[in-house]
Amino acid sequence: MRTVSTLALFLFAMHASAQQDLSKYKWRNRVLLFSASSLKEENFVAQYKNFLDYPKKLDDRNLILFTLVKGRIYDKDLNVVSNYDVAALRKKYGLPGNFNGLALIGKDGATKLKKEFPVEPRTVFESIDQMPMRQKEMRENIDD
Repeated sequence: MRTVSTLALFLFAMHASAQQDLSKYKWRNRVLLFSASSLKEENFVAQYKNFLDYPKKLDDRNLILFTLVKGRIYDKDLNVVSNYDVAALRKKYGLPGNFNGLALIGKDGATKLKKEFPVEPRTVFESIDQMPMRQKEMRENIDD
């Protein structure tokens, strides 16, 4: 019985340590979540590369990139990131497993844009630039 209790406690601790969302980025970063069926999928590869061609624009907008593929989440360099409950992320941000597109998550943690591939980076950047918080950031950075 003690073994079962220990196992149950261990499994609960593992589940609790898996992040259900991207809350650690809230109020600090905007998140661009890509969703694809494979990291080698032609549409995803072209789309992802297209965004990586604009590092300054990504940085200026405090934008970080993650990719959801099947049950895994990958960082900007497409390395697996652990401690995320991918199913919970998909559910929270409305990205079913068969969705091939992206979602923009604002600094407030809310989904601001969700589109299927292809998406022009300009569309995402313009969407961010229209947000009140981004407008404030741009005004404050005029003298930089």
